[in-house]
Amino acid sequence: MIKKVLVLAVASLFAFPIAAFAHGAMVQATPAVDSNVLTAPTEVSIEFDGKLQIIGDTNINSIEVTDNQGQLISSPTSLVEGNKISTKLQLTDITGLVLVHYRIVSEDGHPVEGDYSFTVGETPVAISAQSEESAGEEIAESGSNLLVNGVGILTLVSIAFLVVRRIKK
Repeated sequence: MIKKVLVLAVASLFAFPIAAFAHGAMVQATPAVDSNVLTAPTEVSIEFDGKLQIIGDTNINSIEVTDNQGQLISSPTSLVEGNKISTKLQLTDITGLVLVHYRIVSEDGHPVEGDYSFTVGETPVAISAQSEESAGEEIAESGSNLLVNGVGILTLVSIAFLVVRRIKK
């Protein structure tokens, strides 16, 4: 009986931490992050790893695109379709660095905000800003939290092994 409980406890540690880290991570951006395009696109879109939330008829997600002078060149409204957010560009006669700023609320209710850039024209400029909210958290979740979980799992497995070994004696 104790053996079954320990096995279930260890198995649950592998199942549950994965769900705790779902915070609307960017899967794909069009134009791509740090890319160089010859002409400005008519639309900018970002796909995330989960569905974006909409409360009632209110779109709480946004995407804004600015040129290298800081001028807003995108539509003031964003369109959300499942896990994708997009906006039309109102000004496409541009060259240089273009900054995309987004703020979304992922399906787990967690707001995520960030930036990325791409370049329009022939000279690529690779500048990308980390997301404000997720910069520290993504590092923590992908690095130290996984390390903590791994050490915790290893500790529990060791304890379970010792308990089962004592029970057999």
